[in-house]
Amino acid sequence: MLSKINLNRWSRRGEYLGETLVNGKPSNENSSSSSIVHQQQVLKHIKFDVRHSIRSVAFLVDENHVVSGCDERKIRRWRVEDGKEVVGTSMDAGSTVVTIAVSRDGKLVVSGMIGGEVMVWNAESHEKVIGFKGHSKQVFAVDVSPDATKVVTGSEDKTACVWSLSTGHRLLGPLKHDNTVVATKFSPNGHLVATATWDRYSIRIYDSQNDQHLVDFPIRVNSAFNQSLAWASDNKQLFALSYDGAINRLDVSTGTAVFQWPIHSNKYPTCIALASNGTFVAASGGSSVSFWDTTTHKQIGQVIQDDRFVQSMTISPNGLATGGDKTITLHSLCDILPRSYFGDSGEQGTKRTSEDVDDEDRGESIPDLEEAIRKLRQELDTSQLAANCEKDSLNEIIKSLRTQNKNLNDEIAQLKESFQELRTDFDDTQHKADSLGQLLHAHERKHQCEVLYNAGRIIDAAKFLLEIVNTLSEDVRTNKLFTDWLPEFTSRCISMLEILGDKASSTKKHDEALEAYSVALFLGPPIPNAVLVKWASVKLIRSSANETLGAAVKFKIPSIVIYQTICDNLERDGRVMEAVEYFRQMQSGLEEYLSIHDECEKWELNFRRRCTERLEKLGDIAVECRSYNEATKHFSTLLSLNPVNRMDVLIKRSKARMLMGSCEEALSDADEIINLDESSFRGYEVRHAALHGARRHAEAVEAFRTMLEKIEQSPYEDIRECRGRYFDAKPTIRRVVEQTIRYMPRVLIDTATGRLHDKKQQAAAFEAHPNYDELVSSMTTEPDFPRISRTVKEFYRYVMLSHTWETDEPLLQQVEHLTVYELESSPVNTKLQTFCLLVRSLGFLWAWSDTCCVDKVNNVVLQESLVAMFTWYRSSSLTVVYLRGVSSESQVPGGLQGSIWNTRAWTYQEYVAAETIQFYTEDWKPYLGLTLSNHKESPSIISEMQQATGVSAQQLAVFHPGLDSVREKLYLASLRQTTLPEDIAYSLLGIFNVAIPVIYGEGDRAVGRLLEHILTGSGDVTILAWTGRAGNYNSCLPIDLTVYDQLMPLHIPQPMNVDEMDSMITALRSSLPNLSLAVKMYNRLNDLPSPSLAASRLRLPGIVFRLTELVHAPDLDPVTNLRVYHATTTTFGDIEIKTADDLTGMKDLHLVHPWIRPLLDQEFLHGAATLDKTTQALRFAARLRQPFGALLFQPVSRVEYKRVAADSLIMVQIREGFPLTDLIGNVHPIEVQ
Repeated sequence: MLSKINLNRWSRRGEYLGETLVNGKPSNENSSSSSIVHQQQVLKHIKFDVRHSIRSVAFLVDENHVVSGCDERKIRRWRVEDGKEVVGTSMDAGSTVVTIAVSRDGKLVVSGMIGGEVMVWNAESHEKVIGFKGHSKQVFAVDVSPDATKVVTGSEDKTACVWSLSTGHRLLGPLKHDNTVVATKFSPNGHLVATATWDRYSIRIYDSQNDQHLVDFPIRVNSAFNQSLAWASDNKQLFALSYDGAINRLDVSTGTAVFQWPIHSNKYPTCIALASNGTFVAASGGSSVSFWDTTTHKQIGQVIQDDRFVQSMTISPNGLATGGDKTITLHSLCDILPRSYFGDSGEQGTKRTSEDVDDEDRGESIPDLEEAIRKLRQELDTSQLAANCEKDSLNEIIKSLRTQNKNLNDEIAQLKESFQELRTDFDDTQHKADSLGQLLHAHERKHQCEVLYNAGRIIDAAKFLLEIVNTLSEDVRTNKLFTDWLPEFTSRCISMLEILGDKASSTKKHDEALEAYSVALFLGPPIPNAVLVKWASVKLIRSSANETLGAAVKFKIPSIVIYQTICDNLERDGRVMEAVEYFRQMQSGLEEYLSIHDECEKWELNFRRRCTERLEKLGDIAVECRSYNEATKHFSTLLSLNPVNRMDVLIKRSKARMLMGSCEEALSDADEIINLDESSFRGYEVRHAALHGARRHAEAVEAFRTMLEKIEQSPYEDIRECRGRYFDAKPTIRRVVEQTIRYMPRVLIDTATGRLHDKKQQAAAFEAHPNYDELVSSMTTEPDFPRISRTVKEFYRYVMLSHTWETDEPLLQQVEHLTVYELESSPVNTKLQTFCLLVRSLGFLWAWSDTCCVDKVNNVVLQESLVAMFTWYRSSSLTVVYLRGVSSESQVPGGLQGSIWNTRAWTYQEYVAAETIQFYTEDWKPYLGLTLSNHKESPSIISEMQQATGVSAQQLAVFHPGLDSVREKLYLASLRQTTLPEDIAYSLLGIFNVAIPVIYGEGDRAVGRLLEHILTGSGDVTILAWTGRAGNYNSCLPIDLTVYDQLMPLHIPQPMNVDEMDSMITALRSSLPNLSLAVKMYNRLNDLPSPSLAASRLRLPGIVFRLTELVHAPDLDPVTNLRVYHATTTTFGDIEIKTADDLTGMKDLHLVHPWIRPLLDQEFLHGAATLDKTTQALRFAARLRQPFGALLFQPVSRVEYKRVAADSLIMVQIREGFPLTDLIGNVHPIEVQ
C-alpha cells in the first residue's frame, strides 16, 4: 500500500493552512488553491436585446444583476439568470447616460451625463441620492472611491475632478489636461487617481488627497467611456489598453512601463478589465474579447466573438458582460478559462505560478506517479516473500540433517552447494529488494516534490529536490523513471524560480528574489548565465561586490563565470568603475582566466567596448556638470582598460585635472601623450595648457612654440591647415608695448634693481616679466586686445619726481653704469634713492627723475625731453613732490604755499600736468599727514595752491595744455623763477603744447620764440599788452615773462554792461550821419588778417594813428623819474608819454590800436543771437570810444616799424565829437621788427 505523505498546505496569499494527508488523491479539504472553484452562481451564455444603444454596463456586487446606461436617458437593471429587466428598477436620469460606476459595497450607482451632470443613485431603492453639475461638457468617466465617499470624474471639458458623494462639493481639481479625459480610476486603496486623455499620449497619476501630479506615462488610449484603465490590487500596477492594441503593465511607484504585449486584434481596441483575483485580464478589440495571463502574458482560454462592436465591458469573479449597439451579452468564464484562474483573490502576481496555465497538460501527473509507486511496492513485496521462502527451506533442510545425525558427506556437500546457491539467490533477491526499496523511497519523495510544486510551493519543492538529488544511489539515478523525470522537473523548477525571482525583483522584494534565484542556481546547469546575472543584479543592490563574489562561490560555478557576471551587472547598473576593478582583479588573480583566455576573448572584447563607451560618456557628462574629480576617476578607469583612443582619453583627463586644479597631474598626462606620439602636436597642446594652469608660463610658451612647429612640420596637409586656428600673441604684444612706451620717458629707473632703462631695455623688461609669458600663454587662439593693453599699461605705470634742484644732483652719466642704490651717500643721492624706494613700496616698477633720466649732453634728447615733459607728467600714475625745506614736524598748513618748490617755473608745469600728486616733506613723510591717494583732492592743498598762485582752484583743476587761456597761463608763469633765462620759456612748452628748438645760451630770445609760436597759433593779441623792457627777438615782445603779472591788462578796453551799450547805441544812431560808413569801417576791420609772427617779424593788424612831433617836458616825472613827452592830436587831443627812452628828435611816430577782438565785440557775438550788420557796427563804434592802451611805433624803414616807449602805458581815448568815419583809412596792418 502507498504510505501517507505529510504535506504543509499554503494558500495563494502565502498563509499556512495546516497539514493535509495525501493518499494518492486530494483530501476532502481544499488541498490547494489551484484546484478550488468558488461555489458561486455559474453564469449562462445569454444575449438579450435592449431598446437603445448601450454606452456602459456594470455588475452589481451579487453578480445576479447587471446595470446599463444608454441613450434613452435611463439606467436599467437586468437579471443575469434570464436577461430580463427587473420591473420598477429603472432610474430616470433626464439625459443621455454616458458612463456608470457601482460602488464596491454595491449600495450606490453613479452616472455621468452628456450635459456635464453627475448623478448618484441608491442601488436598492433606485432613487436619486444627489445630483450636481460637475462639468461644462459631457462626462466621459466616473469612478467611486473604495470607501464610497468620493467620486472622480473626467470630462470633454479637458478636466478631471474629485467630488464628495454626500454633498456634491468639489474636493479636488479641476485637474487640467490637454484633451478630453476619457478614463478616471481610483486605486484599490483610494490614495491615487489615474486619468487618461483621448488622442493625447498621456496617462497621469495624481494624489487623491491633493492635486499633486505624481507620474506621467506617454500612452495614447481610445475614446471608450472609462474602459481603458484597470488597477491591480497592489495599488502599484496599472493596466492600460493603448490605441495600438497593446496591454501595458505600468508601475506607478517607479514611473516605468513594466511590460507591454499585443492583444489578439488591433482593430479599434476599446475595453480592458482585470479579474478580481488579478490572475488575468480581458481585452476587447472590435467585436471580440481575449483573455491574458497576467504572469506569463500569454493568451489563455478561447476568444469570444460577438456579432456586435464591443463598446463597454465589465467582469465579475465568474462572468463577463459586454455591451454594444443595442445588445448586452453575458458569458460564463468557467466555460472559457481553465479552472486554475478561479480562486481566492490575493496579491496579484505573487503566489500564482505558470504551471496553472498548463494545468490541463499536467493534471494527471500525480496519479501516474502513484501508480508507479504502487507497482514498485508490489514488486518489492514479492521479492521479499521469495527470499523469505528460500531462507525457510534452507533452514528446514539443515535442521533435518542435524536430526538424522548421519555421516552423509555427499549429501552434506550437496546441501552446502545448494545452500550456497540459495545464499547467492537470497543475496540477489535481497539486493533487488533493497534497490526496489530505495527506488520506492525515491519515488515517494519525487511524488512529494510534485505535490509541493502543484501547491504553489516552488521554493520548497526545489529545496526538497536538492535533498533528493544529494541522497540518490547510483541505481536510482540510472532508473528510467528518474532519468526522464529529473531533468524535466528541474527545468520546470528553474523556470518558475526565475519567474518568482523576477516578480519579487520588480516589486523590490530583494530577499525573496535572492532566495528564488539562489535555489535556481543550486539546481541549475554548470553555467546558468541568465539566472546568475539576475541573482548578481539583486545581490549587488544590498551588498558590495566582494560580498557578492563570496556569496556566489557556494553555487559551485566556475569563478571566471562569477567574475564575468558581477562585472556585467556592475557595468549594466552604471557602476562601471567597480566593474573594471573586478575585471582587473579577474585578470591578475585567476589562473583559470589565463588558461582559458582565448575562450574569454570575445566576452572580454565586448566588456571592454561597453565599459570604454560608458566611461568616456560618464566622464564627458561629469565635465559638463563641472564634477571634475568624478570625470578624472572615470577617465583614469578607462585608461586602465588600455583603450584604442588612449591619446584622446589622456587629453580629456588632462583637461579635467586642470579644471580641478591638479595641474601637475595634468602635466604628467601631457608627457605621456608626447611619449605616445612625439611627432604629434596634440601632446604639446595639452602640455602648454597644463603648464599654463600651473602658472609656469615660460615653459608653457615654449610648449606652445613647439606645438606650432609640430603643426608646421607635419606631413599631413589637414594638420598643417590647423595652424590657422592658433594665434601667436608675441608680435601683437610687442606692438602694444611699443605704442605704450612711445610716449613714456626715454629713460626710466627700475625700482627693483635701481638701474636705468632706455626704450629698448624697457621693452625687454616686459618680455622678461612673468606677465609677458602669461599673456602669450593665455592667448593661443585669438588676441584679447583689451587685456593686452590693460596688462601692458599696468606694467609700465611710472611715478615722476617733482622737486627743486640742488648742487651736485646725480646725472645720467653718473648713474648709467651703476644702480641708483649704489650711489655714494649724499643728500641729493639719498633723495633719489629714497624716492625710488618709496615708489617701489607703493607697488610701482618704474620711477623717473629729471636729474638722471634726461641726457642733458645730447641736444636731441634734451629737446625731446623738454617738449614731452608735460605729457610725461600727465601720463604718469603718480607724481611725488619733494618739499625741500618743509619739515614734517609742523602739521600746520602754509608750508606748501611758502615752499621753494612753489616758486620754480618747472614745478608749475609739473603740478598742473600731473593728475595724481602726493606731497612729501623733507624727511619723506606725507605732507600734513595726508592719507589720500591724491593730495590734489585735499581741501588744504587746494587752499594753499590757490593762495600761492592767485588762480581759483577750479581753474587749476580744469587746466588743459594748449593755446587757450593764454593770458592766464602767462600770468602763472610770471610768478615763477628759473636759474637760466631760457628755462622760463622751455618750462612752458608743455603748458602751451608747442615745440621750439632748445638752444641754451640764446638768452631772452627763447622767450621771443615761445611767444612767437603762441601768438601765431592762437591769434591772441593780448600777448602784446605789457609794459616793460622789450626783448631782442622782436620789439613787441618782452625780455622775460614777468611783465605778465596782471590777469587783466589795462591796455584792453574794459567790458561794457548792457545798459551802457544800449545807451551808446541809441546816441550813435542819432549822431552818426551815415550808418553805412560805420558798417564799412566795421567790415574793413573784420577783414583784417590775424596777427602773425615769423622769423622775428610781426605783422600786426589794427587802427593806426599818426602823431605830430613830440614836445619834451623839461622835468622828469617826480614819481617814476621817467622822461615826459607831450603831443596834440585831433583824434585824441593831448597825449602824455612817460618813458625811459629818449624820444627827442623822433618823427613820424604812430600810435596803434591793435585790440581788434575786443573792438569787434567777438566774445559777445560768439554766444549771442545773430545781429544785423548795422547793430554790429554800432556796437563796434561804441567800444571804439572807450579808453585803451595804445602801442607807440617808430618807423625804421619805409614799411617796417619798431615799438618804442614799451615801458610806458599810453592810455588814450578818441575825443568826443570826432567823426569815426574819418578813421576808415587808418585800418591796416603794419610790419614790426
